[in-house]
Parts: sequence; structure tokens; C-alpha cells
Amino acid sequence: MADVKRINRMVEILGLIDSGEKITPKGLAKRFGVAERTVYRDMSCFPSEYPLYFDEEHGSYRFTSGYSLKKIDLSPDEIRAVLASKAVVSKLGQSVSKAYQGLMNKIKAGSGQTTGQQIKNAEGHYWFDIDPADNFADIQDRYEAIQRALDENIGLEITYQAMYGQKITERRIDPYGLFFSSGIWYVLAYCHKYCDVRQFALDCIKNLEITDRRYAIPKDFSMDTYFQSGWHIYKHGEPVEIKLRFTKDVARWITRKRWHPTEKVETKKDGSIIYRVTVRGTREIQRWIYHWGPNCEVLSPLPFRKEVQSELRAMLAVYSKKKNKSTLT
Repeated sequence: MADVKRINRMVEILGLIDSGEKITPKGLAKRFGVAERTVYRDMSCFPSEYPLYFDEEHGSYRFTSGYSLKKIDLSPDEIRAVLASKAVVSKLGQSVSKAYQGLMNKIKAGSGQTTGQQIKNAEGHYWFDIDPADNFADIQDRYEAIQRALDENIGLEITYQAMYGQKITERRIDPYGLFFSSGIWYVLAYCHKYCDVRQFALDCIKNLEITDRRYAIPKDFSMDTYFQSGWHIYKHGEPVEIKLRFTKDVARWITRKRWHPTEKVETKKDGSIIYRVTVRGTREIQRWIYHWGPNCEVLSPLPFRKEVQSELRAMLAVYSKKKNKSTLT
């Protein structure tokens, strides 16, 4: 997920360079309250469309001669991309939404009349079915501390209460990135307790301390690659191939999109499909299987099939118990 604060800094940096001010790494670090290495990282993120260079003679970042940002008109596709992003960001919490609104204001101020009118006309055309971060005010201090840790590469010490088992533990973590899923913010971090990369929900962090311990994110680490081996966001254990049968009644629902990078689909003569996928951990895909009810059957592996059977029997037992009418209202 894009770091909105970094994008905001980058937009401001472009404006400063375009204004002709003397722009140095040290000056930018002081202006934004970040380390110089964070500034260098920001500068390395600019795409090639921005002809930036460091003028050794004048000791300042500059655009190549003749280039300017002033009154740039965006294409219709670019405007749609900006507004679609706004619709998504509005779900992520007040702090992120506020930062993005600042970015939008700068885009409007720095754009020509045509772009400004097109943005005004198209606002409200996008809506995304994303669970909003309704509890963001409760976790904002942890979110901002983790952002600082990411910007400055400093480790954290946290008190964490897991959702499963409710166990409370002390952890030393090195944040690798923030991600948002189903209305909840998480930090993906190296955990020194387990010597592995783990996920920590921000609302489960009961206490957080910023340390003076420095760390570096491995150069070959990628959040996109990390999440590929799980069904959604969780992964654990060794990879396992799961084989499912879907009835013809839901076959089109399954084949209309790609659910996982490893999936393989075989269509049978009766219209049903055989669905194969390899994942690390079955907890999330098990919930997904239940979503399809009797239209989905686990074929293999056998231990997983038995686990699903056992849980379905337990669910049926709940609904088979006789209840007084008063308990059902």
C-alpha cells in the first residue's frame, strides 16, 4: 500500500523545486522532521517522468531546463485514477484521509482550469466496498509511531494481546510495512521472539515504545511476494494443495475472477468445476469454503476434509438443539 505521508512529502518537494528554492537533503529533513536517509529514499521514489537532478554547482535539486509543474492538465484516465484512489483512502481512517485531502488540494491548486473542472465534475463517481476503519481514532497513536519507525528504521517494543487465545506477550519488532484488511490496520514486522516476519493488528497492541535500535529491511523483501503464499493475509506452516469441487450452480461465480495466483480450474462435463490451490495455512480458505455452503466440497487433503466435517457437525449440533422461544427472540 502506498505511504500517503511519503506521497504528500514528495508532492511538496516537487512544488519547492518548481518554485526555484534551494532544496537540499539536510533542508528537506529539517522541514519534514525526518532523517536525511528518509529524504534520499523519497527522492529515489520519483518516477522518470520527473526530470530531477542534483545541481552540484548550486548545491540544490532542480528540474532540467524548461521543465515546470505549473498548471499541468491531467488526462481523463489520470483524473479517474486520482479520484478512485480518494474513494479508497477515505475508508482508511481520519489521519490517512486528511493527508490525502491535502494532496488533492495541492493537485487542484497546481492544475490548469480544465483539470480542476473535470475533477469537480467527476467527484463522487466512485465507491468501493471496503470495510472502513471505524476505530482509527483509537489506534492513531500506534499508526503514527509505526510510520515514524518505518521512516527512520527504528525498532519498537510492544505489548501484544493475540486474538486467538487472548495471550499477552512482550515483543521486539522491526516494522516492514503497514497494511489494511477488512477494516483493520496491521503492521508487518520482523519479530525477534520468533525470528520470523509476523503480522500484528494495531488494535491488539496494548502498549508501544519507540527504541533507539536501528534495523534494515532486507533488500529482497516484498509485501506483495510475502502475501502470495497465503489465501488472503494469514499464512502458517508448509504449503498444502487443496482440492475442491464446486457445483454448476456456483461455477460461474468461481471462474469469473482469479482468487489466488496458484489456482487451477478444471471444468467437468456436468458443469461443475474442480478447483486446486496451494496455500500456507487453511484457516482463511476454510471460512471461504463455508461461504459457498453445500455448493462446495473439500476433496483433499483428507485431514483437512475431516477437519471441515468435524466443524460442520459442531455447527449443525448448535442448530439442532431445542431452544425455548424466549431464547430465539
